[in-house]
Amino acid sequence: MGETSLANDVSSVVQDSQAIAAGAEALLREHPDALVCGLASNGLIVPVPQSIGLWGQGLIEGRALIDSVVAADRAKVVRLWTRVQEEGAAAGRVRLLRQPATWTTLHFLDVREMHGVLLGVILPSEDQADDDADVEEQAPAAPRFCSLMEDEGARVLACDKAFTEMFGYSEEELVGNSVLDQIHPDDQGRAVEGWLAVLSTGRDQQTRLRRRRLDGTWMWVDTTLRNLLNHPGHNYVLVEIIDISAEMQAQEALQEREELLRRLTAAMPVGLLQLDTARNVVYNNARLLEILYGAQTPSAHDADEDTDADGFDMVGELGADAELTFATSTASLLSTIDEASMAELDAALEEVFGEGVDRDVEVDVTLPCGTWRRALMSLRALLRPNGDVMGAITCVLDITDSARARQELERRATFDPLTHCHNRSSVLSTLERELAREDAVCTGVVYVDLDKFKPVNDKLGHAAGDELLVLVAERLKLASRDSDVVGRLGGDEFLVVLRDIPGAQMAMRAAERICDALCGTFELAGGKAELSASVGVACAADQGLSPDELVKRADGAMYKAKQNGRGAPVLAS
Repeated sequence: MGETSLANDVSSVVQDSQAIAAGAEALLREHPDALVCGLASNGLIVPVPQSIGLWGQGLIEGRALIDSVVAADRAKVVRLWTRVQEEGAAAGRVRLLRQPATWTTLHFLDVREMHGVLLGVILPSEDQADDDADVEEQAPAAPRFCSLMEDEGARVLACDKAFTEMFGYSEEELVGNSVLDQIHPDDQGRAVEGWLAVLSTGRDQQTRLRRRRLDGTWMWVDTTLRNLLNHPGHNYVLVEIIDISAEMQAQEALQEREELLRRLTAAMPVGLLQLDTARNVVYNNARLLEILYGAQTPSAHDADEDTDADGFDMVGELGADAELTFATSTASLLSTIDEASMAELDAALEEVFGEGVDRDVEVDVTLPCGTWRRALMSLRALLRPNGDVMGAITCVLDITDSARARQELERRATFDPLTHCHNRSSVLSTLERELAREDAVCTGVVYVDLDKFKPVNDKLGHAAGDELLVLVAERLKLASRDSDVVGRLGGDEFLVVLRDIPGAQMAMRAAERICDALCGTFELAGGKAELSASVGVACAADQGLSPDELVKRADGAMYKAKQNGRGAPVLAS
């Protein structure tokens, strides 16, 4: 049976309100076994006016008619409700929660012009629903809205059925009594204030409070007081109550989670910084301040002095558990990060906010006391469900100790522990990079082998030999340019890498300075030592030579200089 044929009990064209009212009366006369309810314009059930004659029909009670329909058919009820608003009448088949296996016919009739309400009529039938029909059997929803009527002295005149279902009191227990004792003691002051306000101003008053159920539990409700004392036919204050316990439970659970998160972040050994896309500080924990400022955490007084210049504001006196709230940017909070590191951090933030990627940045921090510190900032994008970036969370870890250890390892891997010039591996790597440079003009190497060094070890001891090597390294550095690299190949052999020289002529001048610096008497703790050096020079004006080949050429030139014995450098051919 289609929806159109089901509407044949009323006129198929329903333009005239009197025709609709007549059709409704005929429908009720014909179906005394129907279920009926009045409906307000918002869809809530209201009493059926006495002007509508009933013929033994049962009344539908509760909040709304849709609550009595199985979940799978509620969309159809909404469509029918929309149609009745437009056409004046609508009908369709639905299943009721109490009899989901049987179809019924639901009629909506707009008789507001004649009777002030819309009419909902459910006609029973013997039609069985399909076995595979999508029926969700569930208990009717508990009411969440109820009302009381109270006189000027706040004594109950009447209550609806929903109130008794929500709170468990019978109407007989309420009528003639005040219900102030049913309100939580902490909320009674607000309740009394709202009552006095509605009586004195006549305006509706809303209050959020807790009311006690019969079983002693408390329910959070939103209460609206409407003053109808001077309205003809009413003469009471209408108390409308909405159950918001689920909302308050959700709020309490959220507050508990927020407190847990706050305590966790405060106890974490890493600093936390949350930024929005405008780089405003949303949150930071106290550990972040310890990392950035050490023991000299900024005070509220310091912040006030900087507010105009740096655009932020700190609240309260800060102590060990302090947290800062900034009004605009991160500039002042991160002011202890050095300029180069801040530029790198800014670039990383641009990528995080622009592309939603994650970045890790190491930054150098100078504490107010002057102490250096290294921190690792792990930037993670915060994304909305649609993928848009809404901010970033940054974990800040103090890695000063590991940075120092890494620097020490790098130093040991780069520099000779005795002379503190570059070691063999480091100086050869430098030479390789120079030869690979496309913009390099010419690269030269000066190979230095100390003459008369073995007698120093033999006569004065190895400690004197070590002291002599340190002095040689110092003189090599003095004889070289700042851009040149001095390295120790091992034993008494050194290599000087000459960067960006115009040609062999400058390399020879550098070699001559080195020969002059190393030829002569050295004052040692154990006595004097006479020393000279054999020096070989090789140059590479293009990228055709490998580092090993260039050093080999300089080494060959050095042996020629040693054979010559004149203390003069030799240039490799």
